[in-house]
Amino acid sequence: WQAMGRSRTMNNTVFSIYKSGVPDEMMDVEGPTHDIKKQALTRQLYVQNCDCKMAGNISSIYLTLIALLNLSQKSFYYRDQIVNTFLEKMERTLSGKVSHHEEELVQRVLGTPVPGGIFLHILTGKFKKSSNKKVVMEELSKSKVEVLLRHIVKQKFEQRVLSEDVYDDFISFLSGEQQSQMEISYTKQHQKQKQKQQNKTQDSDTMGVFDKKNQLALSFTTDNYFEDTISSNEDLAKMLLNVPVSVPILSIAYDVGGFQSTINVYPTLQFLYSHHICGAYIDEKVQGIVKGFDSPSEFYASFFKAVECAQAKHSGEALASSVEQLFIKVKVNLIRQNPQYSIAALKQGIYIIGMKDQFNIHDLKINPLNDHIQYVADEMGFILSDKTNSKDVTNFGPYFIEQYIMMEVLSKQEVAQNVLDYYCKQRDTLQRALSSYNERQGKGFICWRFLINETAKAAAAAKAEAKDTTGSSKSQ
Repeated sequence: WQAMGRSRTMNNTVFSIYKSGVPDEMMDVEGPTHDIKKQALTRQLYVQNCDCKMAGNISSIYLTLIALLNLSQKSFYYRDQIVNTFLEKMERTLSGKVSHHEEELVQRVLGTPVPGGIFLHILTGKFKKSSNKKVVMEELSKSKVEVLLRHIVKQKFEQRVLSEDVYDDFISFLSGEQQSQMEISYTKQHQKQKQKQQNKTQDSDTMGVFDKKNQLALSFTTDNYFEDTISSNEDLAKMLLNVPVSVPILSIAYDVGGFQSTINVYPTLQFLYSHHICGAYIDEKVQGIVKGFDSPSEFYASFFKAVECAQAKHSGEALASSVEQLFIKVKVNLIRQNPQYSIAALKQGIYIIGMKDQFNIHDLKINPLNDHIQYVADEMGFILSDKTNSKDVTNFGPYFIEQYIMMEVLSKQEVAQNVLDYYCKQRDTLQRALSSYNERQGKGFICWRFLINETAKAAAAAKAEAKDTTGSSKSQ
């Protein structure tokens, strides 16, 4: 009702509204249509809604104090001495500046009759609307207002501690929904962000709903963890999170132009602790592999042995010269749709999938797999690092078809569909465009638009050359 009464887009709209619990004197069923903004019920509901949200948050009453301070000084602007709360805390100067700010407000706002009277009137009006009887019944004297002002300033800058008296109730009411020292904003944008964060929190808590048999609990003991983090050889937590599991979480068989091969994707332990996987993956075999981690050298040797054995079963033939059709069969997929990830390519058919920033340029240097990782890409197709320097669509590298088969299966990316379509129908054209692409805009087919421009230019140049050749032959 309130929204319709205030909406500018509904001024000429007629509504039939069924009312419940409305006073009889406001009922006029038989009469003609009325402007909803002029109805007594509209005002009643609007005032009632404002009363419920009257408290706002602690910033609203603090900004009222600042406005009254400006009024007392006949100034339009206020020069704040506390610009960056975080830096002031780090330098341990915040407490002193807050105390000085309190004294300034007490002296200039409460020490001036008009601003002091306005502040008292505002507080009295607010507290009458409270559902807390202590707040409603408490009479505000000059001394109580001064103490409350100091509490407000401290709460604004997160310096206040509970006083175990009525001032806790005052601050709680003035803070709206605030449940702690941290302030909550009431803007629409912040409400949406808060809701999104709640949804993300619910989504990311998927590990909690895994069956007990699919839960992986790991622990280790260290004398001083913070000292261990200084050395990559001692940071056991990071070492564990980076280890790959030698059981494919994604396995794709594909056939293109008579060439058959298999893509096996192995997850890092950190990826297992995300909401991107299905709990069924963490079975007894996977748990046994991870819990058997003791010596890094032995673990990685065992991993490569298992990976090579799995790959040997699906070795393919050389790519055919003509490619007409692509067949893809997903044999195993225990990754949820549209995950956020980064993927490290070791060699053709062997890939390791980790969290979004797990294979960043800094951590790669200390990763035991660094010498084996040839390139790293994310779920959008951005190439984050590349050692291959390959610009060939038929050979392993960031432009090879396997990268885009994985993107198609995991995220249904449009660029992946374009690459696969061109690879099957216009592979030569795609290769020509790629050969002339200088990679200035970035590596990978994520830069599809630039590659298409190059393709168009190449096609136009070829057509013009053919035309010139034909013209020369006729003239001769």
